[in-house]
Amino acid sequence: MRVALALFVLAGYAVFDTHAFAQAPAVQAQGYPSKPVRVIVPSVAGGGLDSLARVVAQRLNEKLGAPFIVDNRPGAGGTIGIEAGARAAADGYTLVIISATHAATTTLQGRQAYDLQRDFAPVIWATTQPYIVNVNPQVPARSIRELIALAKAKPDAVSYGSPGAGSAQHLAGVLFGAMAGAPFFHIPYKGGAQVVNDVIGGQIQMSFTNYLICRPHIQSGRLRALAVTTAKRSKALPDLPALSESVAGYDADNWYGLIAPARTPPAILDTLHREITAILRSPELRQRLAADASETVTVSRAEFGRHVGKEVVKWGEVIRKARITAL
Repeated sequence: MRVALALFVLAGYAVFDTHAFAQAPAVQAQGYPSKPVRVIVPSVAGGGLDSLARVVAQRLNEKLGAPFIVDNRPGAGGTIGIEAGARAAADGYTLVIISATHAATTTLQGRQAYDLQRDFAPVIWATTQPYIVNVNPQVPARSIRELIALAKAKPDAVSYGSPGAGSAQHLAGVLFGAMAGAPFFHIPYKGGAQVVNDVIGGQIQMSFTNYLICRPHIQSGRLRALAVTTAKRSKALPDLPALSESVAGYDADNWYGLIAPARTPPAILDTLHREITAILRSPELRQRLAADASETVTVSRAEFGRHVGKEVVKWGEVIRKARITAL
């Protein structure tokens, strides 16, 4: 199985329905918000998605003078919360925060009650974060090239864990193996913490892990970090190579962004984009995000829409070629 690098140069991919913006009635954002705004988080409280949603909601409350209330709606790979957002009124009083995982879920889940692109309008691409490629210190590989050589010399000898089949970490490993031509063996778990524990314990050899989770183990020497999965080196970890330095074109980031029901008035979307951009650019929040090796993005709304379209196509192709099904 080999995934072509053409995945990264896509033509004709679907994007958010920008025609809806042009057809929406012209309104002014003055007076918005005049009542509480619901921010749906399609995951449990306490995770990275929830944490960012709560920080942004608190700051928007302070800046705009109305409550922004976080509403956790976990379940079914995030589809329960996202469907609730799709069914909400397109008036600016319901937002949904999503991640890279939800772009992959559109293929994994098959037919859904909503279309992530058609039924939503982009608000802001907020952050991007690498996964850290970690190995047990006993693994005889001190670089990505050495890890690839080891896997090729001993097929299926290098196993990696993820929080479950079809998870972002699983897909990052599938893409790595496909592009490198290396036979890595995937073992699904029920959560990320056990994955890290088993890499440390030697039951598996490798993982793709958020920096916040693996940082103390890297610092203590119980894990060896080999690379970040983003296309470029992380500003927070400049000495750690990007995986793309060994496997040209590789890129697998964990991004977060906000969307709203399609046909939400553009003036409101622009207001939210402007205010959240200012929040994300504040020194306090930048420092807070850097602790997890996260970086702010804050590109235009249209560019975020195009990015989601690319991600849906990219991970859909990976999933179909590898014949991955969600458990």
